[in-house]
Amino acid sequence: MAEKVLFLDIDGVLQPDSSQKRFKHIDEMDKLYKELFDKYGIDYSPYFKYDVAAVYYDWDEESLRELRRILDTTGAKIVISSDWRQSKPISCLQNFFRIYDMADYVIDYTPDFDYETCKKLRTKDEYKDIYESRCIEILEYIKVHPEIKRWAAIDDLPLNHYLKDNAVMTSTYKLVKVDADKCIEILGVAE
Repeated sequence: MAEKVLFLDIDGVLQPDSSQKRFKHIDEMDKLYKELFDKYGIDYSPYFKYDVAAVYYDWDEESLRELRRILDTTGAKIVISSDWRQSKPISCLQNFFRIYDMADYVIDYTPDFDYETCKKLRTKDEYKDIYESRCIEILEYIKVHPEIKRWAAIDDLPLNHYLKDNAVMTSTYKLVKVDADKCIEILGVAE
């Protein structure tokens, strides 16, 4: 596990809400699968084709550059907090990030609590006023990983009400320089 962690949402951070390019390329998926296999030696065809197409066609280049800058500058690792973690093994998420040479940064994902689990956790004083389940999932993750010394959460949701100064909300529904600068400030420069 890492001492510095970036809890990463994907939609509204790496994938702008307005980006729908993947739908124009669905008929070309066999060609893309071959291209990705030739380049990475990974068979992406078992993965949901709309996810693979979204990663390849809709993830924003500027946002990916800023993400890389955060990781390289701070030495942080990625823990996925996005809904993309649902029903996907970590190897799948790592393979998605491999397309952008960032697979080694992805180390884990937060738990995905169902409604009843969150309801039960909200009975604890520390969570009684938290209505965003993603915040509870992040805080629970930190609780079971005491080796994490510094962390930031980047999301297009306003998590700062619950996560305070560790939350960064994207300013334009994608990760841009000003958002990356805030993450770097929270995480600190690598030593």
